[in-house]
Amino acid sequence: MAERDPMIMAFAKDMLGMTDEDIAKITPEKEAEYKNAMENLTRYRIVAEVVDSKYCTALLQKGQKIVFNGVQIDKDASDCPLCVGAIAPLHSTLSVYLDRCMRGKDVDAPIGGIACLDPGMEVGGLGHVLFDVRIEAV
Repeated sequence: MAERDPMIMAFAKDMLGMTDEDIAKITPEKEAEYKNAMENLTRYRIVAEVVDSKYCTALLQKGQKIVFNGVQIDKDASDCPLCVGAIAPLHSTLSVYLDRCMRGKDVDAPIGGIACLDPGMEVGGLGHVLFDVRIEAV
């Protein structure tokens, strides 16, 4: 068996509390992906900026941002109210970003606009918010 990466093993055991039994299940390919992710997640973050907001009941306003460091919302860098209707669609964007981090490819490529779940008045809803999502170097 190949030598395990000490950084990955320390993270798995000390931070996540993984058991030796579960660590043994990690394939060398998956370990390499986790290492890529850890390295990339320290270099980049996701910024979702409101570029349009109309009748939003959560009061999201143009120019506000939700900042993600890895899978966590950076509450100090974010100035946007949190709304489940806005966060839910950003989950898909975060998944694309995390996949890029794990594979070590196109990490900082743009991801495109994301809309909140409320469709707006035109189609039976009320408010509507559109985010511009970008990847920034930390």
